[in-house]
Amino acid sequence: MTGRWPAKGRNPWRPRRLTRADRGSMSVELVVIAPGLVLLLLLVGAGGRVVEAQGHVDGAARDAARAASLGRSASQADAFALQAAQADLGSSSWCARGSVTATVAGFPALGQAVVPGDNVTVSVHCDVNTSPFTLLGFNPTTAFTAQAVAPLDPYMCRTGAC
Repeated sequence: MTGRWPAKGRNPWRPRRLTRADRGSMSVELVVIAPGLVLLLLLVGAGGRVVEAQGHVDGAARDAARAASLGRSASQADAFALQAAQADLGSSSWCARGSVTATVAGFPALGQAVVPGDNVTVSVHCDVNTSPFTLLGFNPTTAFTAQAVAPLDPYMCRTGAC
């Protein structure tokens, strides 16, 4: 051997030529693999939508709890929480229009003193359109809920005598 190719005289780096029996095999492979690739892309898209929507709802709950903690009465805390949640989950999120709700719990009754350590809890709920992913088993709309807690300021006047 003088440094040339193996005994058969074929360059091992050159791709082998297709024979008649190999023709069309790439098309068959593509037809078999394509549905799996499409499902994989749908799964990645659905996962992205779920993670992003839950992140938006978590942030809205945090902001709504902070806004509710600034209220002077329970009704004002409800209004502040809903306003903050709707502002966060407006047109830039995946939430359906009109599906955002905020529920406030733990706000003291009118005239009741707030002691250090009192908290207000806000639950934010919205419905997200997941209809492009029904092929993967998702419902057309999926409900997302998040909860956040914020401390009440014991020095803020909530008695109405201020």
